[in-house]
Amino acid sequence: MNRIGPLRSILSACLVVALLSGVWSIAAPSGYPTRTDPYVNDFASLLTADHTASLRSLFSELKTDNGVEIVVVTIASIHDYATGDASIEAFATNLFNTWGVGTAQKNDGVLILTAWKDREVRIEVGAGFGDSLNADMQTIIDEQMIPAFRNENYSQGVYDGARAVSRRLVTRLNQATVPQTAPEQVEAAAETSAPPQPNIGNIVLIGGGLLGGAVAAAVGAEQYVRYRRRRCPNCQTDMIRLDEVSDDVHLDSGQKVEELLESVNYDVWKCPACNFHTLQGYQRWTSRYETCPQCNYRTCTTKAETIDLPSYTSSGTKLITRDCRHCKHHDEDRITLPMLIPSEEPDDTDSDGHSSSRSFWSGSRSSSHRSSSSSHSWSSSRSSSNSRSSSSSRSSSGGRSRGGGASGKW
Repeated sequence: MNRIGPLRSILSACLVVALLSGVWSIAAPSGYPTRTDPYVNDFASLLTADHTASLRSLFSELKTDNGVEIVVVTIASIHDYATGDASIEAFATNLFNTWGVGTAQKNDGVLILTAWKDREVRIEVGAGFGDSLNADMQTIIDEQMIPAFRNENYSQGVYDGARAVSRRLVTRLNQATVPQTAPEQVEAAAETSAPPQPNIGNIVLIGGGLLGGAVAAAVGAEQYVRYRRRRCPNCQTDMIRLDEVSDDVHLDSGQKVEELLESVNYDVWKCPACNFHTLQGYQRWTSRYETCPQCNYRTCTTKAETIDLPSYTSSGTKLITRDCRHCKHHDEDRITLPMLIPSEEPDDTDSDGHSSSRSFWSGSRSSSHRSSSSSHSWSSSRSSSNSRSSSSSRSSSGGRSRGGGASGKW
């Protein structure tokens, strides 16, 4: 009997340890969460359905057009996962590398992580950016996300922050495509250029220069009108033009999409004394986006595709589709292309005296069938690297981060 008592105590202790281990395994799953969506992984259920759909569409277009991948992640707490990470910075870096956000060639992915119970947010950027985006990401967190989080409007904060990140990346990519001329090349060209000779070629060049000067003057006048000094009509204080991140507060959803697509650029001038502000929009005439017939924002794309080519015996069909990036309006026109008609004018005469004809057809519109819809479907295929079990193993094919980015608390 004396031996049974200690044995029972040992067995009871083992049972308690086993039960506690089982409870812990349920409360804190091993490793990082599994990526369930290419763009939005709302594990904490913070986002509204509209914000989720908009971000998926936005990130999908950004990846298609520019090759840049952004992923939004929401969790309750980093301590809900048995990763050993003591900070949101370490958790975000390791989660970024586990999922392989972006591409291994460019390392230009971005992960936006919100841990609402920890009251912390982190924007993790790929190693390809280095530290160049840290200050901009900090500004986005401080001005776009944390004010909304403090009001417990988590969905709006994540949405506004993600959109601001997208705009910053698009601006960076556009700046990278502008060719730069080195100062030494300009100096070398000035030293080696010969004096102009009075010939016809130079006269043409001079005329072109005058025309270019007129265009430059017109552009300069437009720039002056846009950036000229402004006084507040209420208190006569000099107004301040807000930067591209701060002015988002004064834009509605459609205007934000226009700025993101760079079809319209908005300037917000604000009085620092009485907070009076004005909003002015400037269209980018080279943009491929058109005015949407439903929401009237310049966020609509038009695509033409010939489905059936016309022939001498049958007509053809061309499909015109319009899709709005803001309201998701979608409509289609099916245009009937007329049959090919042999030309009555002979091109040539063969050795037997027979003439051949040249055929042609015109694309005049004879009939159309339109179908309209305000709904928009979204689908994506997930690669094998995005469908993995929870573990701390790093992706071998995706992008990597070295800890660049910014964090915030509220």
